Amino acid sequence: MKRLILVRHATAVDEGPKGSDFHRRLKKRGRREAQLMAERVAALVGVPDQVFSSPADRALETAQVFAERLGVPAERVALREELYGGLEPDDFLHIVQGFDNRVKNVMVFGHDPSFTEFAAHLIPGFRESIPKAGVLVIEIDRPRWSSVRAGDGRMLHFERPPAPDEQKRMHEDLLDRLVVAIRSGILSGVRDFGLENSREVTRLVARTSTRLARDLRPLAHTKAMKDAMRAPKAAKTRKPRRARRKSA
Repeated sequence: MKRLILVRHATAVDEGPKGSDFHRRLKKRGRREAQLMAERVAALVGVPDQVFSSPADRALETAQVFAERLGVPAERVALREELYGGLEPDDFLHIVQGFDNRVKNVMVFGHDPSFTEFAAHLIPGFRESIPKAGVLVIEIDRPRWSSVRAGDGRMLHFERPPAPDEQKRMHEDLLDRLVVAIRSGILSGVRDFGLENSREVTRLVARTSTRLARDLRPLAHTKAMKDAMRAPKAAKTRKPRRARRKSA
């Protein structure tokens, strides 16, 4: 049994330096998406045996975020030039057939429309589109990668990041909850020293709580986002987009 994990790059800027597509970097939102989805993958499938990435900045940066969270050494993220560009499904299948037969779990970072088209080629009846930062885990009932054929795949997991508005709401809610918790703890502590709950004390505690909450938010972010992803959500069925050969 083999397992293939396809990860589309997270949200990137529209243009790189001098209008370059290849050198498009992730937005801050894209890094948040990658961190969130890396947490989700860690809980679902653990550490992959092998990792391949498109050399394009947005894909490689996504791969590096995942590798850091999963504890994969940077040198184990191998670049495959073919993953950047308009791979046809049969070409993608040829890459998969060339994987080391000794490894079981392989994670690949790249682009659409190649990923969505290949998923439909490998999984019978797959009609979804893989969104940016989307993760598709495919189980293949074959003992060797070299024997994989079209239609051999079975969708094991399909994870999508929250919508941008939902991400923003989750960040704001997390900050509010941290402020309240910190403020309550400080006020409880200062009362033990006999300080009155005066306007001056309240003002200083409020200012300190907000500043400390902002510093702590990145540390609390990972757990909060992971918990949110575990909440049940209604699956959305989308029509596949018309194929474009440009990597997105």
